[in-house]
Amino acid sequence: MKKRKKRIRSVLLITVIPLMLIAMAYIIVSIYYMDRFYPGTWINDIDFSNQTVSEAKASLEAAHNNYTFTVIERDGKEEVLSGSDIGHKIVYEGIEDIKKQQGGWLWLAHMSGRDTYTVEGGHGFDEEKLRQTLENLKCMTEGVVEPQNAYVDFSDGIKIVSEVEGNKVNIDRLYDAVSEAIADGQTSLDIDEAGCYESPEITEDSEEFQEEIAPIKNLTKATITLNIGPDQEVIDSSVSETFLVQNEDGSIDIDEEKVRSYMEQIEDKYQTWGEPHEFKTTGGSIVELSGTLGWSIDVEAETSKIIEELQAGEDVEREAIYDATAPTWEGNEIGDTYIEISINQQHMWFYKNGSILVETDVVTGTLNKGYSTPTGAYKLLNKARNQTLVGTSAEDPYESKVSYWLPFIGNLYGIHDASWRSTYGGTIYYNNGSHGCVNTPYDKVQQIYENIEIGTPVLIY
Repeated sequence: MKKRKKRIRSVLLITVIPLMLIAMAYIIVSIYYMDRFYPGTWINDIDFSNQTVSEAKASLEAAHNNYTFTVIERDGKEEVLSGSDIGHKIVYEGIEDIKKQQGGWLWLAHMSGRDTYTVEGGHGFDEEKLRQTLENLKCMTEGVVEPQNAYVDFSDGIKIVSEVEGNKVNIDRLYDAVSEAIADGQTSLDIDEAGCYESPEITEDSEEFQEEIAPIKNLTKATITLNIGPDQEVIDSSVSETFLVQNEDGSIDIDEEKVRSYMEQIEDKYQTWGEPHEFKTTGGSIVELSGTLGWSIDVEAETSKIIEELQAGEDVEREAIYDATAPTWEGNEIGDTYIEISINQQHMWFYKNGSILVETDVVTGTLNKGYSTPTGAYKLLNKARNQTLVGTSAEDPYESKVSYWLPFIGNLYGIHDASWRSTYGGTIYYNNGSHGCVNTPYDKVQQIYENIEIGTPVLIY
């Protein structure tokens, strides 16, 4: 019996105790692997053998510490956020699931070989750091232009001022858009396309604003082009807007005085009427002649016409309306067809197309009686036959019948035949001249009459 007990004890010592020790060792190792990965565990191509879940997370996150995010702005500029600026990190939630799947008791079966896993990482960030970094971007702090609504400016006429888009970024929209982009794993964001910029509430194209400016548009839609000599003056909406006025009842109308003021400026720009005209005489001397030759715009007629055309709303191109003209805009505006009269020489030349057609002695106003013929640059105002010229002075009345009458100042001064004269030129005009007209031999004035046109310059010096 004693031998039997010894044998059992020996068997226990030899078999059971070692088994218990092995079991205890297995349990201890299993406990070790309860929160560690088995040998040969590879996640996302990284060996995590014997590492804890937290160590694996840290390693995976460290492998992505070079993350950057680019903010693309409206003007094409880019600003780059580093991962450290925004507290960026990659969160791998699936790592715990891998460990749960492995358990802790099967470590022995994984002592050799390789187990490969792939987990998707989610992008995370520090909310406070991200917002602070966004607030300090250059697009938030430098050269910020506020958006501005479209409006009507009444300070000088009426002017439609378009909206200003500006470049102000809304920080809340920016934060939300960038946060979402980072969470989606993006590395850049066009913040204009993402709607991060603030916009004007009222634009020129908005229906409400279009209704407000409809009367303005109607009165400024016509473009009026005035041809003035070789130049043009264009009255488009930028000009016609300055003509408008808002009445007390809110209606829009054209201010006649503003149109008149504009045309007075145009008249001043182009007017040559009354200005001296430099003229080279037949004898070669240079004289300056003032008078009624030259260009002048009819301001009153143009004012009425422009208002009418703007109200009609149709584009127009036309010649300006003048109240004084000259043969040409070029040079001294005289051209090559004119009458030239020299008081001192008592001589007259009629040039047509640059050549002398008629040349003759004349008799001008009586110098010693104060009836001098006015000097200057004038235009032929009319052509008439068989006229009776009547003096206007009660002290020196006269009636003279003439066959050809070519007036150049009102109906008072002109060129005409003088049947009572037999000689011309010389010094006759000193004491026996005319009352201011230019007496001309019959055949010469007849030839001039038959070849001259109304408006031809008459130059007297």
